[in-house]
Amino acid sequence: MNLVDQLDWSYWKRLSDKEKRTLFGQVLMYFVNPLLRITDIELKEYELYGIKCQTFELMIDDEEFVFIPGNKDAILGWNLGTKGLSLLETAPHSPHVRIPEELQNSYDLLDVHSLADYINDRTTSLRKVKIPPMFVQRFALPAGTNFLGIYDAVTGSFTGQADQFLVFEGEIREVLCPNLTPSESIRWSFPKSVLRENSWYIEMVPNSDLYHVYTHETHTYTTLRKKVRKRNFDLLTEDQWEYTNGAGSRRLFRWGNDLNTSDPYRGKKIRQMMTGLNMFGLSFDTAMERYEITEDPGVLKLTTSSLSTGLPIVDKLPLSTYYAPERTLLHEEFLKPSEYLYRKAIIVKI
Repeated sequence: MNLVDQLDWSYWKRLSDKEKRTLFGQVLMYFVNPLLRITDIELKEYELYGIKCQTFELMIDDEEFVFIPGNKDAILGWNLGTKGLSLLETAPHSPHVRIPEELQNSYDLLDVHSLADYINDRTTSLRKVKIPPMFVQRFALPAGTNFLGIYDAVTGSFTGQADQFLVFEGEIREVLCPNLTPSESIRWSFPKSVLRENSWYIEMVPNSDLYHVYTHETHTYTTLRKKVRKRNFDLLTEDQWEYTNGAGSRRLFRWGNDLNTSDPYRGKKIRQMMTGLNMFGLSFDTAMERYEITEDPGVLKLTTSSLSTGLPIVDKLPLSTYYAPERTLLHEEFLKPSEYLYRKAIIVKI
């Protein structure tokens, strides 16, 4: 059995910790560019909705990555309509349901059969694919950025690559701690994000006084992909993205098929699974405010505009592993960090 065959999940999951370490060492030796700096390798186990994966997390050039074993027989896509979904919150006479006119002309979303057609039409087709082993970046980055660290807007402290942060620390402080009159102070609030093109970009961590700090370069899809490849990385294909998101499970969402977050007993657990790390230890955006780009500019994942129909399965569908936005990306379109995310990967190729 060759090295790549041993990296298939069906074989990998049967290996002992020692065998995994030996095999992983060979992967690093033969498939990772020696110019990349590898540190903090640790064997970890992740789990989501009963799917477990013991694998390695590591730092590659000071960025968090996770190794994902391959799968020669991965089943992706969705053709089950509403089968297995929780429809308890889609009462046909609910006063909170508001269906956009453009959808009313094509679907009756209060009818189960029409709703099933809508879900199938908005998700990728059922298919069997071969997924290679991959090193995948844990967090997707705003387009055109590289992560530097975390800035506390209250204390003014910074954790991360301090030498690079010092270059524009003064500018960031002025933005987040402006000189205001008493009346201006009453109306002022911390910005959600701030961009200084070709210099820096900051973005508030939800429900905190912290900001993620990034360097920024203006990029089109074409120039960003070239830069990613120049650094010995790739972008994920649609198949690879869907697999790293949901592990090929026959569920519409990576955490299962339940969207009843208002349930007093299970709602908290569902919200934690939605926003937490998945079965591979990866994090995916749940704000539904940005697309994540893939290797194909014609294929985007997630969304920038969510619906508010009052039907959870419709409003949250863009969070589905298999959701297929109708939006496409032009090669020379400039990518705003507030609208697009990208995720680097190293694909283990034969």
